[in-house]
Amino acid sequence: MIAVGLSACQPSAEELAAKEARLKAEHARRNELCRDNADSACPGARPVNTEPGAFTLHKWNDQWFKVPTAYSSDYGMSFYWPSKAPPGRAPAKHDPKDWSIQLQIRSYDIPPEPIGYREIQAAERDGRIVNRQTIRPGLDRVEFFALHKFTGERFSTPDTVYVAMDRRDPEGQPPVLGCKLNLKDPQQAGGGAGFWWRDGIFVEVLIRKGNVCEDWPELFDEVIRVLNLTQKV
Repeated sequence: MIAVGLSACQPSAEELAAKEARLKAEHARRNELCRDNADSACPGARPVNTEPGAFTLHKWNDQWFKVPTAYSSDYGMSFYWPSKAPPGRAPAKHDPKDWSIQLQIRSYDIPPEPIGYREIQAAERDGRIVNRQTIRPGLDRVEFFALHKFTGERFSTPDTVYVAMDRRDPEGQPPVLGCKLNLKDPQQAGGGAGFWWRDGIFVEVLIRKGNVCEDWPELFDEVIRVLNLTQKV
């Protein structure tokens, strides 16, 4: 009876396999997060910051970068638009019509393909474009039915994106901004974009407020300029 009772307490083969799979997944996720994490629990030596006042050290995809402190943030970098000012200024001087642009920089949790202009090209091939209009030289507005990134299901309402046709992102594609205007209340406007920057590093542009959609070509230029302020260690 005792032997039978002890045997009944032992985990089954299925339970052991599930536990092993969970531990492997947790280990893989820790390694993934450590690519961008300077925490002491992650492997690898932290370089010495020789200019702590001027630069902040960031780690992306197991590579270290010096980021100008004025533009540095926990998630990557940021600046204001249209002033192009860094965020490290006195709040009393902040213009309420000057909008925060976040550059969330990482090497994990990347949206699945197609990304950016490749998504527009796929919609063109599938006949999912509702409307495409050149609203000024070098800037197109495109309405299309997007597909769910994981299920492939077509959404019931179209997305609106702005394409800077005379610019190119680091992959050589016209940069795309998903964006919403709200002329009555700019606090309800905003948008987002994402592109591969360098060395397996992805940049997500996040704009939580502001009617910036039609500024996209010039705004993208400033995104690239700010990213180019970084220095690889």
